[in-house]
Amino acid sequence: MKLAMIGSYGHTQVVLDSLPNLPEVKLVAAARYGPEDKLAFVGRRAAPKDLPVYDDYRKMLDEAKPDVVSVCMPLYRNAEVSIEAARRGIHILSEKPLATTLSDLENLRKAIEKAGVRICAMFPMRTTPPFQAVRNVVLQGRIGRPILAFAQKSYPFGRRDDFFRRRETYGGTLAWVAIHALEFVSYCVGRDYARAAAVQSNESLAGYPGCEDHGGILLEFRGGGHAIISFDYLRPKADGSPRRHGDDRLRIAGTEGIVEVIEEGTRVMLMTATDVQEIPLPPPRDLLGDFVASIQGGSRCIVTPEDSFRITEVALKARDAADAGKFVEL
Repeated sequence: MKLAMIGSYGHTQVVLDSLPNLPEVKLVAAARYGPEDKLAFVGRRAAPKDLPVYDDYRKMLDEAKPDVVSVCMPLYRNAEVSIEAARRGIHILSEKPLATTLSDLENLRKAIEKAGVRICAMFPMRTTPPFQAVRNVVLQGRIGRPILAFAQKSYPFGRRDDFFRRRETYGGTLAWVAIHALEFVSYCVGRDYARAAAVQSNESLAGYPGCEDHGGILLEFRGGGHAIISFDYLRPKADGSPRRHGDDRLRIAGTEGIVEVIEEGTRVMLMTATDVQEIPLPPPRDLLGDFVASIQGGSRCIVTPEDSFRITEVALKARDAADAGKFVEL
């Protein structure tokens, strides 16, 4: 199976970390998202020095003829590139969000359906051991019926690209950062969302007026229960410290117990009426490997096309709810 990479913004490690374990997948080409894209991974890690590199991604698609493409563009261009790949019958592993507007998302959905190809959003958090462990605890009924979830996504801002300065090109922090929590909460609780309200603002990033530095989302699950999600760029940058880049947390309270992801997303604790215990973590899953297997054998990828579109839709509608200052139906 031939794979090509378009752009180097975001979760390129989802591809590069997996390739050494997937001998059936060959990286055949890469394309820059623009002249400023250095494609720094070429010649390092899983990308050979002699990898063909293109300045025009359309030319690369036509000449390299990949079976699968990873799309890691400045966020407002993800949908554009994915639509071009779909029109050529190429399966797509896309950085999130799949699109930054609902209209672009709908156009992408139609292109995918018409072409009959598969798409997978880069939601790698559900493949990690802590969130796998929480999902297993919930599915096993160890906390009873889940009722209330709280999640946190916290990052340092550091240096960010110029497209973060404008909402039109960035898409909003809710769609870029909080979308991770939206997907792992739904995945771990096992429910879709019914409606949402949100707040967000920029209090500290004067040079990036289109980029919110914090916010919160209140959601109602279909079938009952609620979720509260906070997101921010207020985490101090870890200069010379072993501290993790992000601080990811999840707490799900049910009728018979509480399960939590703690300590920067590294440990899982379960509390019931009779005990408090640490839950052993399962091995990680491989998102690219799962996606390739779903293409080759028709198996179900851990992130389905339906998941990819639905969580993107929820994130964009929640962002718009914050802009409008009201609840929106999801």
